[in-house]
Amino acid sequence: MSFRRRASRQAVLETSKTTGETKINLSTGQRLVSTSGGAEFVVTKGGEADLTCNGIPLEVKTDQSPSEADGPDIQLGKRYQGADEGVSLLCVKAGKGDLICDGNVMELQNAKKLPSSD
Repeated sequence: MSFRRRASRQAVLETSKTTGETKINLSTGQRLVSTSGGAEFVVTKGGEADLTCNGIPLEVKTDQSPSEADGPDIQLGKRYQGADEGVSLLCVKAGKGDLICDGNVMELQNAKKLPSSD
């Protein structure tokens, strides 16, 4: 029985010359880290987006240790959705900061109501 190592998913950065925004082409399963707030995320729904926390772009996870920051709590185990519903993130390490996608604050997703099992 042989195992194949999965190729790591790399984020593709594109900087707009007119607006200065850094768009990241995200794919499902990528791990991102906030270097300003200490939170870590897994992309659950990919797309192209400009993601920031406390005004600093999120980065693909490496072995660096993030610094602590002030701001609202980013909650462990919660999903955050962009305003256009194009990008969704799952928090895998709690932190602090304002999570922004394309200039809009990302919203905490509500739990989906499951049907009753009578």
